[in-house]
Amino acid sequence: MNIPPYGDSYKRVGAYFSNLQVSAKSTPNMTVKISAGGYWYYSATGATYVEYVGGSSPTITAPTGTGNAKWVIIAMGPSGVVSNIDGAAASNPVLPTVPGRARIPLAAIYIQTGTTTITNDMIYDVRPMFPLEVRDHRDLEGLTSTGSHPISAISNLTETIANLVTSSALTTLLADKADQDGTNDTTFTLNKDYSGAPASDCLFEVERGSGDNVGIKWHEDISKWQFTDDGTNWINFGDLFINTGTQELNMLVYSQNAEPTLTVGNVALWIDTNDSDKVYLIYSRGSADQVKVELTQ
Repeated sequence: MNIPPYGDSYKRVGAYFSNLQVSAKSTPNMTVKISAGGYWYYSATGATYVEYVGGSSPTITAPTGTGNAKWVIIAMGPSGVVSNIDGAAASNPVLPTVPGRARIPLAAIYIQTGTTTITNDMIYDVRPMFPLEVRDHRDLEGLTSTGSHPISAISNLTETIANLVTSSALTTLLADKADQDGTNDTTFTLNKDYSGAPASDCLFEVERGSGDNVGIKWHEDISKWQFTDDGTNWINFGDLFINTGTQELNMLVYSQNAEPTLTVGNVALWIDTNDSDKVYLIYSRGSADQVKVELTQ
């Protein structure tokens, strides 16, 4: 810190408001001068004195457009750097918002279209009467102290937590049913909360990326388990089993020159009209797989 502090000469003669005062240059141009001085900046670590040796602002630009004007705030940050904060150009402009943390406004300057020099009648003192106090939540003391952030301070947090499954209930659910390696339960029920007359198919599906998904499902309309190995055609498991004498077969008769394509599980007699009326017994086993045998005397 400089000895004496910058701006001390003003205070010795009672000119306290000459500290960090903004005024026009002796030879006016599009910058302004800031007198020497300093201020106390408060942060989470305490108060730090920021001092400024005195100097000039960055160059100020005039607004464009006929009849426009704008406000420019001359501000100082906690490192003692002066910056310009431009407001929007308009026929009736408003002061810009001072952004960021811990910037102290020093002056507001009214600039009109065509302005080439800044004079004192365009400069308005906006320095605060007292040192810059806390302006951001992060600057508060005691941020990590017990009870400094009660749940009630966060809107709707209590209600949101009440609507969630408690962590203990969720842990129990996962332990009882499934994890990455499987389940310890002997029963895994699909569609568990459904009630009333049966109406829903249930499906175990394998995701195959760019390939067609495959799976196993219970088809409720026909009360059968089915599978698909192409993602489109579903085949009844029962149609693949060897007939034990309890399964009825639908016998169809075809008289044509090409082998008929049967529905899975069906049986047919085919009279080949293109080959001396030979007779074949055909059975469809699924997956487009048909077997046939010629019947002869």
